[in-house]
Parts: sequence; structure tokens; C-alpha cells
Amino acid sequence: MLNKPRSRLPPQLLITPKYDENLVNCKTQEDTVKEYKRNTSYQQRTSQQKYNFQLCHQIGKGQFSKVMLVKNAGAFYALKMIDKKLIQKYNIAQQVQREIDIQSSIQHPNIVKIFGNFQDNDYVYLITEYCEKGNLFQKQFSEEDIKKITKQILLGIQYLHSMGIMHRDLKPENIYLTSDNKIKIGDFGFSNYKGRRKTFCGTPEYMPPEIVISQANKTYYHGYDERVDIWAVGILLFELCNDTVPFRDIDRNRQQDRICREPIQFKEGQDLNLIDFIQKCLQKDPNQRAAIQELLLHPYLQI
Repeated sequence: MLNKPRSRLPPQLLITPKYDENLVNCKTQEDTVKEYKRNTSYQQRTSQQKYNFQLCHQIGKGQFSKVMLVKNAGAFYALKMIDKKLIQKYNIAQQVQREIDIQSSIQHPNIVKIFGNFQDNDYVYLITEYCEKGNLFQKQFSEEDIKKITKQILLGIQYLHSMGIMHRDLKPENIYLTSDNKIKIGDFGFSNYKGRRKTFCGTPEYMPPEIVISQANKTYYHGYDERVDIWAVGILLFELCNDTVPFRDIDRNRQQDRICREPIQFKEGQDLNLIDFIQKCLQKDPNQRAAIQELLLHPYLQI
């Protein structure tokens, strides 16, 4: 594995946090009370002192948070610190609570484990598994390693979907590698429960057409579902193999138009099984995309 600068910088995330995720327009009073309790329950938990941990150094930074390497009783953890001022400013209490609830409810060998959460006056803290080799961004792998990585990602996503969860922000920056080269899917800030969704969110280079068009006309738009994760797997695999993403443009509108209209361009001489695999993921019509089980059995992944 070699470090190699890629042709894109880590992009800014896009999200419309104040937009109602649910397509159900009418809520009962009971629904409203339950939603409020769920959205704010992390604030009701007893505070713990972050100084129980030995703070080492910062290992990551997101739009609303930073991640510190911490040590406790001889073991290392990643401590995600979500700024409460930003939670309030961007009205993302529901998003933060959902991230905690989802990650606390899942357990799989290919998903970053969460050990607990707490809060103080300034931050909400998530204590998670530390992946020693960092994320996949700006790393280069052999063809065989890329196949192993892709298979593990698919297994993690298959589990998430079986648990009724969509990730919505799969990309190299959110896929981690342990010291024994096991793949771990992390960063569940944009994840949600399966269903028809309308929120415009994610990373521009990884957005599928059905999320791109969610901006155009929400009145007649029927939403998207967990198949956005299949599209992201195709983009991610393309990037791992080509050191770039297939649809890039400095102008955001042109980029989105390319995502919706342009065919994928592959390098001459690339593995035909790889091309077929990516094309099955990157069908612009989500109804035409391959199912995860079909992808797991695809000739490309048969090492």
C-alpha cells in the first residue's frame, strides 16, 4: 500500500438539516412528543468528564466535529467531539441523536464499533473503535486488495440494509482500515432508517442522480431509498482504481448535470469484469442497479 495524492480534495458535505426527513405530512401529538424525546435524549444523560481519557492528538475533522485519539487503561479509542454550538446553529439535534441511536444499535465486523457517548457544556462525545491505519482516502492498493476492500464494504452495507439502515455518505474518507487490514465503515452522521427520503445531503462527487434531482421539485419528487449506497460503492470502487471520481466539475451545476446524463468513461484496457461491476452499481435508474447479493457473486470479486 502506497500513499499517493489524489486528484480531488476532501469535499465539503452538503445537507439541508432543517428539511423534514419524513414524507409523512401529518403527525399526531404523540408522534411529536416521541420525536422530541428521541431527538434530545442524549442531552438528558449524565455528564462524564472527557478527562477520564488521556488525550493524544487530533486524527480527524468533519463539518460539525473533530476526532481525537485518546487512551484509557492502555487501550486506544477515537473520540468524536460534536460542537454543541454547531448543533444549535444548524438545527441538527435530530441528526446527532439519530447517529448515536443507529451506531449504538448495530454490530458487525466491518462497521466501526461505538462504546458509548456522553456530553458536557460544549460537546457531545462519541467513544468509538480506533482504526490504526486511518481511512482509505489518498491511499493506493493493489488490484487484489481493492477486491477484498470492496467485498468487505458490501458485507457491511448488506448488514446495514438488513437492519433497516441506509448510510448515505459512503466514500474513502468514511471507510477505515485496522492494523490487521480489516475494513470498517464509519461516520454515520448522514445515516437514516430505510424508507423514501427527500433530504438533499451527502458528498457532491458521490451523490446519485436521485439525490441530485431531489432539489428540483420536492412537490412531485417521490424520494430515494437505500440504493443510494449501491451507487456510492460504484463511485468508491472507480476512485480506488483510477485515483479520481467519474463525474467531476468545478461548477456544481455542471457536475450534477454530468451525474444525471453522462455515461462513465473507463481507461483503455481496464478489466472487463471491473467495468461491468461498476456499471451495475452506477445505473442512473436505481431500479436497474444490482442488488448487493448479485454484486457479492459477481465475477470481479471472485479472487
